[in-house]
Amino acid sequence: SYHAARDQLENQTFFGSEHTMAYMDVERDWNALSNETQDEILTLIEYSNTMACPEPEMWLMYDLNFNVTNLILASFRHNPEAPILFTQWMPQLEVYEKYADQRERGFQWTWNDVEAADVNELKKYYRGIGYDSIPKKESSETGIITLDESPMDDEEREMMALENWMDEVFNEESENLMFDDENFEPRDNVFDEDYGSSSTDGTSAVEEKFMKEFEAFEREFSEESQEWRDQFATVERYEYKDDPEGQKEFRGHLVVACPPEDDDLKLAEKITERFGEEFGKAVFVETRVLGHARPQDNVFEVWLESYEIDLLHSKRQAFINSKVWKGPSEVDDEQLEYLVDRVKYLISDEHRYSYRMSDFSDIKA
Repeated sequence: SYHAARDQLENQTFFGSEHTMAYMDVERDWNALSNETQDEILTLIEYSNTMACPEPEMWLMYDLNFNVTNLILASFRHNPEAPILFTQWMPQLEVYEKYADQRERGFQWTWNDVEAADVNELKKYYRGIGYDSIPKKESSETGIITLDESPMDDEEREMMALENWMDEVFNEESENLMFDDENFEPRDNVFDEDYGSSSTDGTSAVEEKFMKEFEAFEREFSEESQEWRDQFATVERYEYKDDPEGQKEFRGHLVVACPPEDDDLKLAEKITERFGEEFGKAVFVETRVLGHARPQDNVFEVWLESYEIDLLHSKRQAFINSKVWKGPSEVDDEQLEYLVDRVKYLISDEHRYSYRMSDFSDIKA
């Protein structure tokens, strides 16, 4: 071991005459510590969950010769952007009696404290563990992050919209919840008046948490203009009206998802009007504008949420997966009538009480 090699050195100051970890021996030096110091070290080792250093007794005994508060502040003075803090430093401030004054002030230090720190003591600390100088890390090498409070640019807004859309459309938990699943609740049925508020879906809890945070944000920054606050969060409130006739006739929800392009929006309006003529309140048509989608993405999707969820038209699939998707890319008059006929069947009792072979594809004989 290095202890044996050290004892054989003729020059016992090979590593320098200052306090050096290479000359330390826990078994030899432990009894030289006061009972109070021994108890503090043992308590720290037993209860600290943040230390990640090997041989903690060695490191804690080595640190006894330094002012750990100064080491922390000097580390910030040496490299404010990416200070190197040893994992055993803060636990000492939390336990040792000699740092009681730091606990009383709640470890609240200022940059004036940093400027007053003695960097020479930090140099001695590093020399004692084998460094010629204080190492310095780049910000990218640390786990330090900064909160960017500047308003989002268009690309960030589009990415957030895409993430929200993915969370809304591709909810794996809901997609895989079958009618015969033991976790299936009455509120998971699309025909239930409380549909969407199921405890198996965390959406309601997320919305409630958001509203609390939003209201707190509005109160905190009430002196700022509404335009400034809207850069960070907005809430649209809808009025819910009871429609017994609509609930009785309702058979499905048709979603038209498209980019915010004039031609696509006109086509979505045309689909809405045609379905209104054909189905009335039996089919509710929603135009879902995807603000992040660009014309070159070739997105114009139509799906029905009824007894089943069926993708009826996909411009994107027609472009990127034409070998599997056989439908046309555009919704012309012929394709529009196909959508009407297809929805007419999918909301019918004939389809409701039928089954698809794909429903049993995973059953093995």
